Amino acid sequence: MNIWVEYWKKPSNKSLNTHAQMRENAKWVKPNKKDIHKRFCLDREQASKFAKSLQEQGYFVSIKTDGVV
Repeated sequence: MNIWVEYWKKPSNKSLNTHAQMRENAKWVKPNKKDIHKRFCLDREQASKFAKSLQEQGYFVSIKTDGVV
């Protein structure tokens, strides 16, 4: 069974004069296939740690597997 993380950068939704306003939550944006990066991992724990760090850096993340979980 292979485990990998697919990730792509969240589009910036910053606009001017909103420093005192609450930002909107990030919305799901279907990525362009050329913008998706992949990283293969040894196990689900490693994939989860890597995905969490990417989310904190501003990426959309999806953990994928093939075969039986």
